[in-house]
Amino acid sequence: MIQGPKSVLRIRLAIIFTVVLILTLGSLWINMVIRKSASDAAALEQRTDPDYIVENFRYFRMKPDGQPQYEATGTKMTHFPVEDSHLIDNPVIYSMNDYSQLQTIRSKEAYVEDFNTKIHMRNNVVMDREPSASKGPFRLSSEYVLIYPDDEIMTSDKEVIVHDGNSVMSGIGMQANNATSELQIFNRARITYNPPGRSKH
Repeated sequence: MIQGPKSVLRIRLAIIFTVVLILTLGSLWINMVIRKSASDAAALEQRTDPDYIVENFRYFRMKPDGQPQYEATGTKMTHFPVEDSHLIDNPVIYSMNDYSQLQTIRSKEAYVEDFNTKIHMRNNVVMDREPSASKGPFRLSSEYVLIYPDDEIMTSDKEVIVHDGNSVMSGIGMQANNATSELQIFNRARITYNPPGRSKH
């Protein structure tokens, strides 16, 4: 069958129209996908509400060799999914040092981040270490302490007051290494020694 010029023109126009329609629909679909992805990302960034809350919790963390590393308790734990972080009310952390002395750290609140590798203790932070046969009682107090539990290190950029046996130390900024029993105070360090039997001021 021989087609005339008009038939050939119609076929060409139909092909062109079909191609343009496919390209237009494809472009619209791509734009919808991009907008939806951007909208989902923006919604995730704006989500600040917690996804779960636990009251009166108790948490145990173990070392790789199976030995207990520390125990943490609190009256309320709130989880924020965007940062995968936790806000804890009235936290208390219990641990044992190499001399089998019980150490207790407490504060009004704590913020836990980076897969539980950083614990920000805030507001009336107090660390107590019970005495042993070779070491006396120890107390450290501050308004802020950052704990790295995996490294057994504590730091602070605030004022700290340390009662260690018969000595009282104070200053601004500190780093304490529980593994090596080393304590550094960086600025305005002051040490007062009260001999045994003499009243402390």
